[in-house]
Amino acid sequence: MQFICDRWRQKSIERAMDLTDSFTWEDLPTRDADTGHLTAAGWIPLIQTYARSVAVVVLAFHTIQSTIRIVINHETILTAWYPFDWTVSPFYELVNISQVTITLC
Repeated sequence: MQFICDRWRQKSIERAMDLTDSFTWEDLPTRDADTGHLTAAGWIPLIQTYARSVAVVVLAFHTIQSTIRIVINHETILTAWYPFDWTVSPFYELVNISQVTITLC
């Protein structure tokens, strides 16, 4: 249903997107002249910094947690069925390498 609404309003959406070409966020004031509060343009660099930091922390946590699970519990990153005994070496290592590769792609 959302797709149909988008198609009906396609011209309005395209016009709104064209309006964004007329300015850049860097050209807009970052603080309100009267109150001194941050404007939407002032929030964008802060949000980018925090979003980048959160992404790094989540990625680091996931990497550490997955590594601990692999080493201590002899598990894989993803739960999957394989038509062979993946718990013995070298299959265990190959399965983990393939899952890491699939996860990153």
